[in-house]
Amino acid sequence: MEAEIIRPFYGSTGVRGETDRRGRQPLHGFQIYHKTRDWTLPEVDIAEIVCLSLNPLVIGLCIDGFFERSYFWLYILILLQLLLIVVRTINKVSDNRVYEPIIEDERNSYYERGIAANINESELSSRLDLVVRIPEFFENGLVEIIDMFGGILFSLFSLYISAATPLLAAAGIISILIFAFTHGFHKEIVQNNKRLQDSDEKREGIILTKEIVKYRLFSMQQRNFRIKNSDLEAKAYLLTDILQAILLIFAVIYALHFGDYTSGEVFTIITYIIMLNESVCMFNEAIIEIADLEDVVIRLREGRNEF
Repeated sequence: MEAEIIRPFYGSTGVRGETDRRGRQPLHGFQIYHKTRDWTLPEVDIAEIVCLSLNPLVIGLCIDGFFERSYFWLYILILLQLLLIVVRTINKVSDNRVYEPIIEDERNSYYERGIAANINESELSSRLDLVVRIPEFFENGLVEIIDMFGGILFSLFSLYISAATPLLAAAGIISILIFAFTHGFHKEIVQNNKRLQDSDEKREGIILTKEIVKYRLFSMQQRNFRIKNSDLEAKAYLLTDILQAILLIFAVIYALHFGDYTSGEVFTIITYIIMLNESVCMFNEAIIEIADLEDVVIRLREGRNEF
């Protein structure tokens, strides 16, 4: 994963110092990271994830504290929410200011090089849309992946310290089963996404022909790819939902009847099981997103070679 991000996302022709007409070099993924690193702190993203992950634990302690007429954890919860508001505000304010100029520069550079190389208009238009995908991944996708791993780790650690060994084992088994059962669906979705992008690169060329029959066939092909992906996603989510429902029901029964837990601890355990389920779903989506991103990198490299 890291290796793919660090490599130039336009690809490399083996020639150093290639520039557009203004003498600008397209940014590499590694350069994008460092360019954003000057303006936004990954520590802020991590702080937001930690705050969200701590919420169930602190709320559970608040519940137990109320029964004992202790309000210490309520004050901690208030501070936690204030910190969450601050870090989210910093993220929202900084994101567009950092990434929009990068996206603009990258699209302008790619466009100028494509025009200079007399690349096919339809293909150029489609790939200009792809250029945006790399900075968007650093802006959103990477944070979601960190959030996903944070949710999984916090959830499993909470079950571990709660001495809920049967729940911990069940959570691990269910998660593995979900990955095993849905892997084939995700692999097919990725292949369909590649075919959909191949088709999309011909869009403007078909429009320019002004042939209604050709355009209708193109639209039907695009529709069929999207419907097929929707059906595959439905099957994957059906299996995921069934297995996760079993885990949640087992967690409720175990926490209420087989564990010696306080009301706050029951709340914390159940909430972390729900968080684990959500993180596992995010993991499935991340697999598709990373595979799609790899396809974007390959296509932009091909375009660079044509230049």
